[in-house]
Amino acid sequence: MFLDKISACKLDLNSKLPELNKKVVLDIGFGDGESFCKDVLENGDIIFIGIEPYIKGFSRVVEFYEKHNVPNLYVFNGCVKEFLKSTKIKFDFIRIHFPDPWPKNKHYKRQLINKDFLELLHISQTPNGMLQIVTDCTKYQLKILNILSQQLNYSFIDKFPLKFNESSFAKKAKKNGNPIKVFNLQS
Repeated sequence: MFLDKISACKLDLNSKLPELNKKVVLDIGFGDGESFCKDVLENGDIIFIGIEPYIKGFSRVVEFYEKHNVPNLYVFNGCVKEFLKSTKIKFDFIRIHFPDPWPKNKHYKRQLINKDFLELLHISQTPNGMLQIVTDCTKYQLKILNILSQQLNYSFIDKFPLKFNESSFAKKAKKNGNPIKVFNLQS
């Protein structure tokens, strides 16, 4: 129902950009959208742009927008790389919580976090912009740490200044006893 709805929160690659006179958060892969929507409501002084390639979560967030008419929410359904290459928006904060680890060797190329993607993120950020990556996959944690240690655009920081609600992925990781690793970075 909400997938076909024309909504002011939907962005596409040709969208007229909203006026961004506040800090801007890019949320890459907000999943089911539950925690993302709570974050939007609790941080009305911040613009949230969510990118989600899967229809179900995207549709839920559009439904949330239509019911609550929150002025600080925009969403894009598609590939984050395409979006970043086409937008002129500079992000103060980028968060990537629980990206799909694609743990099988044959799926290795699908993993989002790599050297080229970090370069694209860096270009898309404001000076001193911050990036937060969270994963519960131990193998992916080690890979991300290795990639981060070899790049020069980001430095590790102790804290990410924005608080976020716990997502269903975080709850599932805790329930399964998976160690959650948080990478807080600043450009």
